[in-house]
Amino acid sequence: MDDRELRRLMLPELQPSMAAHIDRVVDLADRLARRHNLDVARVRLAAQGHDLLRLVSPSELLARAEARGMEIDPVERAAPVILHGPLGALELEERFGVDDYDVLEAIRWHTVGHPEFSSEAWAMFIADKTEPSKVERAPTLGGVLDLADESLEVAALAYFDLRFDEAIRLSQQQHPISKLTRDALVASCRTS
Repeated sequence: MDDRELRRLMLPELQPSMAAHIDRVVDLADRLARRHNLDVARVRLAAQGHDLLRLVSPSELLARAEARGMEIDPVERAAPVILHGPLGALELEERFGVDDYDVLEAIRWHTVGHPEFSSEAWAMFIADKTEPSKVERAPTLGGVLDLADESLEVAALAYFDLRFDEAIRLSQQQHPISKLTRDALVASCRTS
């Protein structure tokens, strides 16, 4: 399955605003993948599928996760929107036949990041966080996108630094995987 086929299958389930967001992410992910000589098809497929369940209500996300017997972190329980990635990956596999492990992992962790992300996953992650409408609402994200032309990992670290600073300012908890991811990025960027 390619991203165009997945888009066709997903479109009836998406609100127009979400379809437009996904289209912007796919376009930017494509550009980043080409810039860094990555597997463009994989990046586009992950970008297409990443927000299948983004507009599902928090209570419904929790109910679906509990029904599946998923382990729910306290941060996820406090902010169930985080669950749209793991649940979306499961649904993409079960309902739409997406079977590429790396694509599903990129989708599963696209909200909080993951220390073992591939370059393709980072391209989709950065595209999701810095697509044009998000940069328009939060111009500091433009600096993250600028960094992505040279290094996806450096850009991801800059994104996490912005989010961690915001979390401290707003007294919000960070997902444990985000903390591990940031630590891995710090170590990786130091050795690069």
